[in-house]
Amino acid sequence: MLKNYLKIAWRNLWRNKGFSLINIFGLAVGLASCLLLFMYLSHELSYDDFHENGDRIVRVTMEFGLEGKVSKAPVTGTRVGPEFGRQFPEVESAVRLLNGQAVVRYGDQQFSEKRFVYADSSLFNIFSFRLLKGNPQQVLAGPNLVVLSASTAQKYFGKEEPIGKVLRINTGRSDKDFTVTGVVQDCPANSQIKYDLLASFTTLAAAREPEQWYSANYATYLLLRRPESIAPLQVKIPAFMKTQFGELSLTGKDYLTYNLEPLRRVHLYSDVEGNFEPNGDLIYIYIFGSIALLILIIACVNYVNLASSRAVERAQEVGVRKVMGALQAQLFGQFIGESVLVTLSALLLGVLLAYLALPLFNELSARAFTFDMWVQPKYLLLLLGVALLVSLIAGTYPALILARFRPVKVLKGNLKTVGAGQFRRALIVFQFAITAFLITSTLIVQNQLSFIQNKKLGYNKDHVLVLPADKQVVEKIKSLKNVFKQNANVRDITLAYESPVYINGGYGMHRQDMPDDQYKMANGLPVDEDFIRTMGLRIIAGRDLTQKDVEMASRPDGDTLNYYYFVLNESAVKELGWTPQQAIGQKMDMGGNRKGEVKAVIEDFHFASMKQQVGPLVIFPEGGGNVMLVKLSGNQLESTLQYLEAKWRALVPDRPFEYEFMDEEFSKLYAGEVRTGRIFSVFAFLSIFLACLGLFGLSAYTTAQRTKEIGIRKVLGASVMSIVTLLSKDFLKLVVVALVIASPLAWYAMNQWLKDFVYRIDIPWWVFVIAGILAIAIAFLTVSLQSIRAAFQDPVKSLKTE
Repeated sequence: MLKNYLKIAWRNLWRNKGFSLINIFGLAVGLASCLLLFMYLSHELSYDDFHENGDRIVRVTMEFGLEGKVSKAPVTGTRVGPEFGRQFPEVESAVRLLNGQAVVRYGDQQFSEKRFVYADSSLFNIFSFRLLKGNPQQVLAGPNLVVLSASTAQKYFGKEEPIGKVLRINTGRSDKDFTVTGVVQDCPANSQIKYDLLASFTTLAAAREPEQWYSANYATYLLLRRPESIAPLQVKIPAFMKTQFGELSLTGKDYLTYNLEPLRRVHLYSDVEGNFEPNGDLIYIYIFGSIALLILIIACVNYVNLASSRAVERAQEVGVRKVMGALQAQLFGQFIGESVLVTLSALLLGVLLAYLALPLFNELSARAFTFDMWVQPKYLLLLLGVALLVSLIAGTYPALILARFRPVKVLKGNLKTVGAGQFRRALIVFQFAITAFLITSTLIVQNQLSFIQNKKLGYNKDHVLVLPADKQVVEKIKSLKNVFKQNANVRDITLAYESPVYINGGYGMHRQDMPDDQYKMANGLPVDEDFIRTMGLRIIAGRDLTQKDVEMASRPDGDTLNYYYFVLNESAVKELGWTPQQAIGQKMDMGGNRKGEVKAVIEDFHFASMKQQVGPLVIFPEGGGNVMLVKLSGNQLESTLQYLEAKWRALVPDRPFEYEFMDEEFSKLYAGEVRTGRIFSVFAFLSIFLACLGLFGLSAYTTAQRTKEIGIRKVLGASVMSIVTLLSKDFLKLVVVALVIASPLAWYAMNQWLKDFVYRIDIPWWVFVIAGILAIAIAFLTVSLQSIRAAFQDPVKSLKTE
């Protein structure tokens, strides 16, 4: 019997190749979309799962309150890890990490490394990074030791033995020889900690100096003795830190404490930015998971609609089978079997489509997924399970309809009992509500991204090169400026510790008339005398910095003699209780030996993500920097870059000419949002495509049901346009209902997403109008294909069909 069922199913699918192809292709697109989105979700949800001690590892973040303002940071001072190990028995071990960049030389080869990480020797005892060569207890146990990732070792040495080799490494301040002591497996893509070289922490001067709570530059992780120790230890930390307030000169409501974040929750759940890469966002997990589910539901609805529309053609077949003695259960089994055959065919095609689309999806998601995961037995079983579930979901309703046909009425040609039109219409409303929701959401996401790109930032990021700077660049900065400016397309050049796109340095501001232990929190940026002009910042009071100001702040005869001329933004002036005009000439300091006066006030500009309010900022002169910013005219870019590279190589031969345009750096701040917008757009298009298939199915069903009516209307003189209008208007009503349902849902969901942005758009009314017009136009074009064909059909043939 099973063989007979399969034969009938195959013949039926082959006889109706058009419908079968639409069914299979629609399900395949839905399944392929789910496969790709599942890969993304699985990757995001599996961050740091590979660490054997992952349930006992916590990241330590710093929280401090000054003048009633609370700040959090993903870094700590050097004292936190060792001191917590000494004070709390719950702590088994600790590791400190410092992420940076370096220029590495081996022989006549030179490499610029973006992921150069200093780490304590306890790293391999805490984390499960697999050491391929070397002793885990010894590889980082002394100064000037380095462990290479497997790919880095291959890049440097090829087939040579790397252990014992000496690398010359410049981390920005000085050159040092490092001995290679080990090779570690490349860090997994789903690891928060990313590295290419791991250097011994004892190499740093900070490791030999007295431990500090502040000077927070280091990521600190603790390995606890038991997973259940996290909550009790967190309770102890604030009380212990209160005993340190005297040493830290904290009084009143000012405080410093530390929070523990379970390692495996940091990527998606932390409200503190990542140390080595940006955190994920849980809301995007919900968004992409919902999209995957909705796409699959739309595909299933298509199957239901298309199978239902074909019930008219198969009614007599069912009637004959029932007269011949077929039981309802047997008929149900046959039609479910057909559904399984269709779904399995769709699964094979879906896997092929997902494989072919994977490079595009990797580009959309900024990931490097492979299909290796689907070779694992558990994922193969998952695929089959999904296919069977889809078969049941999509096939049950059509199978029940066909199996319940009453043979006497069917064989007489009375098919009105097929019915269930309201249910099908509800499915169409559901489909187009999803589609309208995705269209509207996509328009709003793109509108917000456009707002970010076009909003006035307060500085000019166009045609600005960002070049990494080190000690050698700082020493040659005057020569570099002079030579670069000989090119007519170079406008200005400046040296700064950070790019204005994202200023992370935290400082305390202190007015002269404030108590000695009272500070206002602010971001700070050391720069040279050309920064304000190069970046196009607007001075609203006072005068620009000069070379003499830089010299006054960088005297070689001692820090105590340095004198600083500060440039404050409007928010900093307001925080200190001045007006811009009052601030000029006021005495203040930035803690330590940075004492001086306010020389200028600049207009507020965005120096962080638009998810954050513009806060106080102090720009002050210093004779160093980590980045060199070169403002270009934008003309003859290729030849200008070639000129700059040639001069750079002549003046700074030991550092590669590597650059990034500032607008690219700016775009990285919103990589997650851009990625979401692109994925939204692609899958909104897929939802439209699948919804059109569903609408095509229902219009085909309705047209088949009204064939005789159409023939009679044509005989009585109805025009093609009147028939098209007659057949289309009911569907357009369904789309309008879908829009009414989808619009408030999209408005609510997008408002929740926009809450992450301090600077955001107000959702415009025209977004809903455009989404409505698109949905109605798409629906009309889809239905018209069936309506026009029916309208042009010979009425004689139409009247013979029933």
